[in-house]
Amino acid sequence: MHSLRTYLEKLRETVPDQLVSVKEQVDWRYEVTARVAEMERERKNPALLFENVKDYSMPLLVNLFGHVDRIALGLKDAPYVDGSRLDFYDAWNGLFDQEVPPIRVGTGPVKDVILRNGDVDLASLPIPLFYREDGGRYVTAGLMAARNPDDPEEVNLSYVRMQLKGRDSFGVSFHSRGHMWRYLESSKALGEPMEVAVIIGAHPSLYLAAAAKITDEYHRAGALLGEAIEVVNCETVDVPVPAHAEIVLEGEIRLEEEDEGPFTEYTGYISGRSTRNLFKVSAITRREDAVFLAVAPSNSAEHLLISGLPKQARISRAMAEFTHAPALKDIIWPVWATHFACFISLREGMERSPGLAKQLGLLLLGLDHYVKIVTVLPAETDVSDMESVLGAIASRCDFRDGAGLEVLSDVFCQWLDPSSSQAGISSKMILDATGPEREATATEAYPERDSRIAGKIKGVSFPCEGNPHFSAVCVSPDMKDLSELLSVRSLERCRLIVCVDDDIDISDARQIVWAMATRYQPAEDSIVKGGRMVVDARKGDGWTARRATLPSR
Repeated sequence: MHSLRTYLEKLRETVPDQLVSVKEQVDWRYEVTARVAEMERERKNPALLFENVKDYSMPLLVNLFGHVDRIALGLKDAPYVDGSRLDFYDAWNGLFDQEVPPIRVGTGPVKDVILRNGDVDLASLPIPLFYREDGGRYVTAGLMAARNPDDPEEVNLSYVRMQLKGRDSFGVSFHSRGHMWRYLESSKALGEPMEVAVIIGAHPSLYLAAAAKITDEYHRAGALLGEAIEVVNCETVDVPVPAHAEIVLEGEIRLEEEDEGPFTEYTGYISGRSTRNLFKVSAITRREDAVFLAVAPSNSAEHLLISGLPKQARISRAMAEFTHAPALKDIIWPVWATHFACFISLREGMERSPGLAKQLGLLLLGLDHYVKIVTVLPAETDVSDMESVLGAIASRCDFRDGAGLEVLSDVFCQWLDPSSSQAGISSKMILDATGPEREATATEAYPERDSRIAGKIKGVSFPCEGNPHFSAVCVSPDMKDLSELLSVRSLERCRLIVCVDDDIDISDARQIVWAMATRYQPAEDSIVKGGRMVVDARKGDGWTARRATLPSR
């Protein structure tokens, strides 16, 4: 029967460099996060198995879902990914349209160790402390399972952030207002606590099914795996759980409240939003040699991929079905843009269809309320490479309203966008970068102006190698008139200038994309003049969002 460890064996055999075992001691305070961040900076990003966690004998696995290749390996017949994300999406959709019901069995490895009531001690688990600003230690890879109080045959699995509060309790938040929150509201109406079980460590297919935000995920996980999931009864609550899970926490969501948070969210910023619920644990069951699974939080590749791919697969299918001809070559929601941007490349020759890029952009915005920047690119652009994308935008976009640039104001958006002045409302932008390569329109330079504003420019970078049309500029917060940059001699060939704060590495296109995604409102923070564009991706006046940080070493 497939489990997390059978998947890890397959991973070691197939792509051994995608799983790194760390034998030296690692502190559960911040170092788990620091190791993942280090791998991402080096553009490696393997899964990390920490065999020696300080104060614990139980190993800790993190970043399992940090690469699309590893996610694909967890699906039946491991769909092809390299070349176009569409291949993965098509394979996913074909599997996800099916159902393979779970099989109930009498017992399984998750029952090797059973601890009830007074023997429960959550401190026995190597739960990490991820960031300095977090309210405490968090379980991030816990799938909460519960029955629908109004239809007990329906079982839902949901991701719920869980803050350790004591030997047998967590503060939890259902702030996504999904199925689990609705189940709890029904339980409250009945005046009863809600029985739940939290699964920590199972085959990746179960985590992917849960990320799709549906119900009866065991059926879909079986389809993704190509084999029925074996489930067993819990010891103290009436909830089915995987027989081959690593760890299961059983208990109730009580009617009383419990403070929870703050905690870092997918944007890279701290969120205090919480429904303030109490999870009281009545039993822990686990394997004898259990592995503790964690998902790297914040704007890690792992967090963004596992939460985004199931939705993106559905959207890509709708895009293909509602386009008048096969037009998409590739489509990607880059993890650096935290769900807020989508890059689309057209098939060869389709860029000659007038208005098609704008039509696709509008369709995408209608399907995905998270996205606020859609960019349509020619076939030769590698949409997974941020330097290629930014370079193509700067060289090919006709920066004129209604031409290569379309800006929409006051559109429904995701509540956690820190750049929105009104929560849930954002301006949005479509960029058509499928046109011919262009040169910047010459602007008269004023040496005295260069001298006057030189002190406000802290750094200039041209991150797209060999392309002078794109520049990232670090400017001081007190520089208000960014149009002055258009007359700076060193930027005279730039058609797209992105201004960022000094916490952004202006040589790293990935960080520049993140700044644009989270600190930029297209309608309010753009200057378009003479076929050139300046983007203000700085923290504006009244900025309150706090970025998640690690202690200095």
